[in-house]
Formats: sequence, C-alpha cells, structure tokens
Amino acid sequence: MRLPLKPYSLFLLILLVTACSEQADNGLPDGVQWQTPQYSRMFLFGVNGKDSFIALKNPSDTSQWLQIIHWGSNTTPKNCISVQKRNRIACMTAVFSGMMEVLQTETLICCTDNTKFHTGPKCQKWFSKSKVTEAGKGVSIDMETLLKSNPDLVLTYYIDNKGREEWNGVNRNGIPVIFLQNYLETHPLARAEWLKVFGWLLGKPDEAETFFSMVREHYESLAANIKESNPEKPTVFCNAPYSGNWDVPAGESYMAAMFADAGANYLWKDVKGAGKITLDIEKVYQKARNADFWINPGSCRTKDCLTQIDRRLGLFDAGKTGGIFNATKTQNPQGGNAWWDYAVVRPDLALRDLIQIFHPDLVPEQQETIFFEALKD
Repeated sequence: MRLPLKPYSLFLLILLVTACSEQADNGLPDGVQWQTPQYSRMFLFGVNGKDSFIALKNPSDTSQWLQIIHWGSNTTPKNCISVQKRNRIACMTAVFSGMMEVLQTETLICCTDNTKFHTGPKCQKWFSKSKVTEAGKGVSIDMETLLKSNPDLVLTYYIDNKGREEWNGVNRNGIPVIFLQNYLETHPLARAEWLKVFGWLLGKPDEAETFFSMVREHYESLAANIKESNPEKPTVFCNAPYSGNWDVPAGESYMAAMFADAGANYLWKDVKGAGKITLDIEKVYQKARNADFWINPGSCRTKDCLTQIDRRLGLFDAGKTGGIFNATKTQNPQGGNAWWDYAVVRPDLALRDLIQIFHPDLVPEQQETIFFEALKD
C-alpha cells in the first residue's frame, strides 16, 4: 500500500547543525532569504549563500522562535549547539520514523521509543536486523538508555514545559535535541508538510518536495470534489473516554479540518483552539447521542469493548446504525498502528477513507479502506 519514491540522486551535504534558542539575536538571523511553507505556519526555510536555515516557531507563542536550525560554512552562532554529523539519529516517535522511511533514511535511526509502534516495512526490517536501542518506558523515555545509544542528533517533541525541560537535560549532555511539534498543526497537510523539514535536515529536500506535492495534489482534489458536490453533511464526533475524561479535538485541530474536508459536520467545530477539549461522558452524550458517525473510539475494535469501558457507550445512535469506525485496520504484528505514522505522511489516503465512510456514493471506484474499519458487534 505504500507508494515508493522514484529514485533521485543523492543530495550530498556535510551537515553543520546548530539548534538556537529563541533568545538568539532576538529572532531570525539577518541576511537570510526566508521561504514560507504552503500549509504549515510553524516553520520557515531560509538560505544565505551556502548556509541553510530552518526556523521553528514556539507553539505556545508563535511570535517567538522555539529553535533555529542552521548548517553551512559560517562560524557557529553564539549560544548555539553545534553538531558535526548526523549519522546516528534518535527518532523518538513513529510519526517521525514514517517520514524518515519515505525519504529512505530509516537506516540512520539508532534509538527510538519502542520499535513495535513503528509500522513501516522498511523500519521494521531495519529494526529487526540492526541494534536499534529502545528507550521507551511506557509513556516516558529512559534518558540514560538514550544517551548510551550515542546519537548525533535527537528528533522529538514535548507536550508541556516539563517535558521540554527533561529533553533539555539531553541537550546539556552535548547532544542536540530538535523539537518537531507538528502534532499541533491545524490541518492534515500542514502536519504532512513537516516531511520537508526532514528532507532539509537529512539531505533529501528534492525527494521531500516531490512526495509532499503528490500528497497535496491528491488531498486537494478529493476535498475540492466534496466541496463541489456539496453533499448533505452527516454529524460526527470522535475519540473515547479514558479514566473518566473524554478528550475531543477542538474546532481548529487537524482532525476537525479533515472532517470538514471529508464533508462532515463535526460537532465541536465552533470551539476555538487546535488542541483538545476535556469533557466527561455525560457532556459528550448530550451533544453526540444522535450523531451519525463516531470515529476513532480509542483502541476498541468491537462494540462489546466499548460497553466494557462504560455501559453508557452503548447508548449512542452511531453504534445502533453501524456508524462507528476506528483507524485500527492496518497494524503490524506487534500491534503498532499505521494511523500514527503512515497516515501522517499520507493524509490524502486517510481523507479518501473518510469520504468513503461519509459519502460512499461520491467515491467513483469503491476501494478497500486503508486505515478505517467498522466496529464489529
């Protein structure tokens, strides 16, 4: 199901990477020609002669810069961390390994969270035959194990400032840590466009541009067809409760955008923000009990699984009409789910799945869904 890239000549580059703090030079370096991505608003590319830059915005304050990545021939800027090589990369989430696999750079991975989470066939092959260190401990990372893997560079993300400070401890050990916060983007194509960041960092900019253009064109074509057809929009909600709390995406999140592009009426579309809204079961039930579709109900693949969590989950109309679908269809033998890596770089295929669920009459040629399956009784 994965579409291979056409072969491209190797982009030869001796990488000098410097990860600069947001205090450096009060923002962006002078004399750099900056390029704005097509969808993302959380990074910029820049060039200054033979030097290249990637500027990453601070997601909590987008007027500030979280990090500025630089490589080239100039002297390392003050207060920046310099890395002379990137042959060994700690890739701390399957989201990022999926992008590295697309760019055929998965063999650079020396450490990751947990190999079973990564569904890419090339990653699985590399993990099985190499000595990739697993530094995952449940939902946390064993920093000592990570440091022993001797990476040149760490690619990760953080949820809150506490998590960021933990990673800064690795940074203080002389290993650059780059924070790639693509999960906070407000559109599926914006998340996928971070493939270009990997392309720049790993010497595959042309391949990244070509692959993203293919994905973007397909996604935009599907969305335009829905908009032109202007079908009746079914109501939809998503996720499931955990420990009594039910987190649903806010109205400016990438999932809300994907539901809109698939021609659905997301019930929390009017709530501002790109993060999550934490509710209890009763509040979700009051708003979504008559909804047509329920998408991604946690890890459940059967309706019995839902009612075992809470019997009230069997009261939603979507469960009575066959309208519950979960992105659990494509998994590896260890239970890793392709929704978390492959779907990030192929949001066009995820959108096609949703259109087929919401509007099967608008799909010219019925195909097997890739990510979604209906919950079994």
